[in-house]
Amino acid sequence: MRVLRTIGSGFKNFMIVFSFIVNLILVAVVVVLLATIFDIKRNIAMPLVGGLHASFVGLDRATIDYTIPVRDTIPVVMNIPLETETVVTLTQAVPMQVSAVITLPGVGTLNNAQVNLQLPAGLQLPVRLDLDVPVDETLDVALDVRAVIPVQETQLHDALDNLRLLFEPLVLALHNLPDDYDEAGILVSDLLAGNAPDLLADTAPVSDPWPGYSLTAGLNYELVGEAMPPAHQPLATRLVPPGGIPALDAALRPEVYAEGGPEAVNTNARQALAALGIPSAYYDGSYYETVYQDARQVAQAAPAANAGAFSSRTVDTSAGVIASPSEDHGILSPGG
Repeated sequence: MRVLRTIGSGFKNFMIVFSFIVNLILVAVVVVLLATIFDIKRNIAMPLVGGLHASFVGLDRATIDYTIPVRDTIPVVMNIPLETETVVTLTQAVPMQVSAVITLPGVGTLNNAQVNLQLPAGLQLPVRLDLDVPVDETLDVALDVRAVIPVQETQLHDALDNLRLLFEPLVLALHNLPDDYDEAGILVSDLLAGNAPDLLADTAPVSDPWPGYSLTAGLNYELVGEAMPPAHQPLATRLVPPGGIPALDAALRPEVYAEGGPEAVNTNARQALAALGIPSAYYDGSYYETVYQDARQVAQAAPAANAGAFSSRTVDTSAGVIASPSEDHGILSPGG
């Protein structure tokens, strides 16, 4: 029994010393944190969290501006119907011999008289053309297709906006927390007085965190005002990003939570789209795996298009270049 008591007493003393050391370390850590907490906020937390938030905002606001050079040769075999009225100019004198009936006053009439004429060079003659012009050439294609695409007008906007919603409450809270002990004292006084500060209050550095880009986009692009063909215009689905922590997200998007939250809003939107007969592949992210892949497989299995496929293009035989029709807006499908 004496041995057990000795062991128990030694273990108790060890635990007391160990607990004291652990508590001493914890107190030291707390003291260090209290002494450096504002430096940690300014130099670690804000740059990391704020940098991620700013990067997602910058991605969402970016505009893709890239020119795709297209250089190729295309065999063109077709008949071009030509039906028009025009004026031609003779490049040299044209001799003519015609039969005529000539009446000579006081003499009589000469029947079947042969008259020799010559049309001079430079004479302009109105003519009507109605013929098929055969074309069998290999023509050069030289196009520079410029694409200016704001990311906010694509489906990437939804994913990037959701990332922004995840980090923006944290950035707002960090930005509105005290930066020194004086501000911390004011915060504590307000809390004790029952005046809780709004840590999610929007501020300019948070709402507009991206400084700009190293390259311009859309500069000297003159087609920005061109109307998009109705068939090419995307449909607004009213689907919303799921967002982040609901309690924080509700402060950023109260209008969404007034309708029941993101899940309820998206359920109603999907039902409305289904009622319109719009397949989900066009808005749920499965377009590539379904519609696009199926269409590509069919296109690859089909025989090569015949020469008539080029009939919708304008052929400039003098320059040897095929120009795109006016309906072509320079959109190239991947791998196409």
